Amino acid sequence: MTTIDTIQFVADETPESPEVKETLTDDEQSHEDTPLDGIQIVQVDPTTVKIETNVRTQVAVGQEFVRSIKRHGVLVPVLAYRDEDGIVVVRDGQRRVLAAIQADRRTVPAYLVAQRDEERLRIIQQMVTNAHREGLTDTEEANAMHALTLEGLTPTMIAKELAVKPARVKVAVAVAENEKAKDAVAKYEVTFEEALVIAEFEDDPEAVKALRRAAEFGAGDFAHEAQRQQDKKATREALTALIAEYEAKDLHQIAWPAYDDKDTRPFSDLTLADGTALTEENYIGSNGYRFAVRETWRGIEVGHFVTDWKQWGLKKRKADGTANTPWTDEQKAERKELIANNKAWDSAEKVRHAWLATFLSRKSLPKDAATFATLTVVDGAGAIGKQVTDHHPVANELLGLSKYEWGKPNPLATHIEHQPSRVGHVLLAIAVAAHEASIDKHTWRNPSKDATRYFTALAAWGYTLSDVEQIVLGVKVAEPVGDEVSDVGNESDEDDLAA
Repeated sequence: MTTIDTIQFVADETPESPEVKETLTDDEQSHEDTPLDGIQIVQVDPTTVKIETNVRTQVAVGQEFVRSIKRHGVLVPVLAYRDEDGIVVVRDGQRRVLAAIQADRRTVPAYLVAQRDEERLRIIQQMVTNAHREGLTDTEEANAMHALTLEGLTPTMIAKELAVKPARVKVAVAVAENEKAKDAVAKYEVTFEEALVIAEFEDDPEAVKALRRAAEFGAGDFAHEAQRQQDKKATREALTALIAEYEAKDLHQIAWPAYDDKDTRPFSDLTLADGTALTEENYIGSNGYRFAVRETWRGIEVGHFVTDWKQWGLKKRKADGTANTPWTDEQKAERKELIANNKAWDSAEKVRHAWLATFLSRKSLPKDAATFATLTVVDGAGAIGKQVTDHHPVANELLGLSKYEWGKPNPLATHIEHQPSRVGHVLLAIAVAAHEASIDKHTWRNPSKDATRYFTALAAWGYTLSDVEQIVLGVKVAEPVGDEVSDVGNESDEDDLAA
């Protein structure tokens, strides 16, 4: 064993301790068990010492620890004594000894105390030296690393001296320079990296709460929550900047209008009186202009609107998106025909229903009536399915029967039970009702195959088709005579040509 720079001193002038009592019950007995007759501080060769049995059974010697020992040596002496053969036995400090061997350090400082190899004393001393060690707090570590930068050391130099990663040093120094981050480390027990993120949201309690909760579940959850909060913050900042940009131009903001707001409409719904589209270039800042902003799944959206648009002589676009400009003579003629034929259809419907009621009251039906009715049911023509679901309201009406009432037999069924010979009439009424339920005043403009077949059958059975009903069969009648049409486009969508 090599002994270098041996120092002898007396720690206390207390008389030699008496024999250890069987029990340790008070402070006085504890002092009597302390072997401080004299202590030597010596340098010993770590490869020659003997490590005593230790309460720490799993010895972890990390590479950072080894690198630190290699660079600085063992700074805190191990606790040891010499056995009867003169070999140094290490009671406390096995990790330092093992790390020194790995680091190729030739010597390790040791406190040599008087030999006291009682088993219970060994256990107590090893537990005490391990149990009461306190490491630096994260805040203390950050402040210390920051102090080293003030002494001129770079993060790389500090990392080398402390045997830690440079990234650790950089983030610790950043925390030390940020009072909010230091507070977060102390208050929330989070990592340096997490503290720096939390410091960004100190003015947002809800964000801090969400981040703290995420940190409890691990770094992965924290990373996701941090990104969500940063995205939200970026969006808020972008909105604020955008609004400030418009307000700097003396433009006024409003809340995003409701879809059915009739007084405030977006540029896309309006035109100038001559049909020119409203754009950012030709109308921003003009009469009634307002802007609104909102966040959507597409990002930040800016809307351009005009309040009280009628007051400024603007026009609302038609339902098909075209400009509401004065009509041409051709458009006026189409509009006139539309209005006249729609009115004619409403009138014809009343006549047709009255004729059908009389037709279905006959004792006998046309020979092809059963075929027509059967094909209607088989093909699902008209609105047969809807009529079945609704319990045949139109058929009951055409046959002069009462309306269906919930929980009672359908009047059609009762009618058949009382008059079995009327089964064909009921079947035809169901088929006719299915067609009637599927046609309306749009039918003359866009006749379907089913509608054409239906009106063809009615004509064959003796019904006189009106002029507008003949259009369904492709027969063009003379131009209808109706009221004059206004020279200005109608802003109502109800009877628009695009309907």
